[in-house]
Amino acid sequence: MSERRKPYVFVTLEGPDDGGDFGPNTPGTKTSGLQEAINYAHENCRDVYIYGGRGGMHKGEGINLNVYTLEETLKIPWSQDFRLDGGNYLLSYPKSTGDAIQIDSQMNCRYKFGLIASATEDAAVRFKPETPGPDDFVVITASVFDFSAACSRGTGILIDTSEGPIINSKIFAEETNTFKNGVYIRDDGTGKGAFSNNWLQVMFTNQCHATEDAIGFRIGDPGSSKIAHNRFFSSLHAPTGVYFDEETKRFTTPEVFEPSPGAIGADIFAQNNRFEFAFHGSRAPGNDVVFEEEARNNTVSVWNLPHGITNKARIPTNRIIQNEPVGFNVSTPAIPASGTYLVNTSAYLVEVFILSPGQVVDWTIVDGVGNAQTVSAGLFAGQTFLLEPGDKVMFNYTAPPTWRWRAFR
Repeated sequence: MSERRKPYVFVTLEGPDDGGDFGPNTPGTKTSGLQEAINYAHENCRDVYIYGGRGGMHKGEGINLNVYTLEETLKIPWSQDFRLDGGNYLLSYPKSTGDAIQIDSQMNCRYKFGLIASATEDAAVRFKPETPGPDDFVVITASVFDFSAACSRGTGILIDTSEGPIINSKIFAEETNTFKNGVYIRDDGTGKGAFSNNWLQVMFTNQCHATEDAIGFRIGDPGSSKIAHNRFFSSLHAPTGVYFDEETKRFTTPEVFEPSPGAIGADIFAQNNRFEFAFHGSRAPGNDVVFEEEARNNTVSVWNLPHGITNKARIPTNRIIQNEPVGFNVSTPAIPASGTYLVNTSAYLVEVFILSPGQVVDWTIVDGVGNAQTVSAGLFAGQTFLLEPGDKVMFNYTAPPTWRWRAFR
């Protein structure tokens, strides 16, 4: 087959000595031939295939059959209609700083990476569009990214839209295994781009080796305003008592383990997104989901919620939908003073039961977008009404009613 007609540029474990086009024996390489292969493929309008090991990662003590070492960051340049495929190889990045992989602007591309094992305090993978391509766009769009795992002493998958948007794409990982953030989408509201209309899925967010302030999914920053209309999915496993001892450089288990007060499952600053989560391991009360001040209009579907939520949202229209029944276990607040509004900050759609009517002259419900409805009448025992997250209710009375709340599904 002629050079022009080859379907792929091949990276092999002993290339080019074993017949591959590139590999660890590529003269002068600092990326096991990967950067040279990707650059060559772009210059010659070709795709790339990276061979995995035969028989798994290890065969016998200390014998690795599928490891490509990165002595410097692997940079994925601006691409359009490009494909990188391969087996389940391991990319080893032993440096303590810098990113293992940086991904620049992409359009209509597909990537299949293996397991990324990184010693860095930064990111295993950083998505950051910053270079204009042939269409003069700085963007990642309409592309698919697949990782066996993203492992790091810092962040597993870092999304950075400071120079351009990431839209209409899918990011999938079988696992993140990190000391700090599993997934971190940066957005303080000042960047040039947005993270919008994407699907980000991590089958197993592994925080079992995490630091005390570890976060499974951190979605935004204070001031966040450009993360919207995305779908997130993961099973989030919290620290379970295993930690990394800096002195011995080994994982160990303390004699007495208490959940870290700083470990959070999902820390959400963003707006108008959909989440599907399951929670496992040990966290402090309220730290499965934290809605930060900027968060609003997010829907979080959960299989379970063992440690509950913390709701700091200024506009508390975020919604929890739980598989397990909640019912009357939702907290019932005290009746507000006459003429005073009370806001539903539970994050659940609640059914309000009137137990005794009191002496109510009129009452008003205001929905989450400010529309008000007043009823110029009293209440009666057994009466019910619904309050959405962010709705508020006010009673004018001479004697207060009593009530009880029930989470409504």
